[in-house]
Amino acid sequence: MNRFAVILSASALSAIAFGTESNAASSHHPSGHADTKTQAAVDTLSADHFKVIRLDKLKHHDPAWKRHSATSTSSHEARRVQASVIANKTLSRKLQASGIELTHIIAADRNADGGVTFYLR
Repeated sequence: MNRFAVILSASALSAIAFGTESNAASSHHPSGHADTKTQAAVDTLSADHFKVIRLDKLKHHDPAWKRHSATSTSSHEARRVQASVIANKTLSRKLQASGIELTHIIAADRNADGGVTFYLR
């Protein structure tokens, strides 16, 4: 019985730890729900309805540069966007055919016209 209690406690603590990390990552985006809306847009994005901007080409006073300049290619936010792009096979093929390395994508913003702007490092 004691071994069962230890295993149950360990799995409960693991679930709490992963749940807390997930909540922290999802609340990291400054605009709240925009992160999930952007990911949904990436998931359903057609292969011709996107723009790609290199972060180093933006001016330091640009709002997009201010939002994404601290994001690394290995951050949780960047990995989520990269995973969404990879899951959209048509989009990922089109980006790769354009010479874009998917692991260089650090962020995505949804545009007013329904398209998505990808930011690269």
